[in-house]
Amino acid sequence: MDEDTIHSDVMPSRPIGEDSVGHDPTTETFHTRFDVALETKHGTVTDALTTAIVENIGAVTDRDPCTMAPLFTTVDPESLADLVTSTRDHPLTVSFSYEGCHVVVSSDGTVVVKLATD
Repeated sequence: MDEDTIHSDVMPSRPIGEDSVGHDPTTETFHTRFDVALETKHGTVTDALTTAIVENIGAVTDRDPCTMAPLFTTVDPESLADLVTSTRDHPLTVSFSYEGCHVVVSSDGTVVVKLATD
């Protein structure tokens, strides 16, 4: 993983609404959520997190997610899901670069994406 950072004391960009989903023009970030407690017949939290990341990146970059490099070439989705859903006393965020975007995944179930400027 390149440029990976794990923060236990940093919260993601301010929520844009009650559900923290959509575009925040103030910070030029795009927000989505995944279910941190998902473990159903429809999939796992890893599936939900991977889908949230890839679909958000696709929307931000106006690309079909099927044309992007697999997420696992940048970060291990299962390890990422395990990390952000593990029980801990403090919020945790993990940030990384993927497909020309800066991605921040939080233990509160938030995925924040911003187009990379460099």
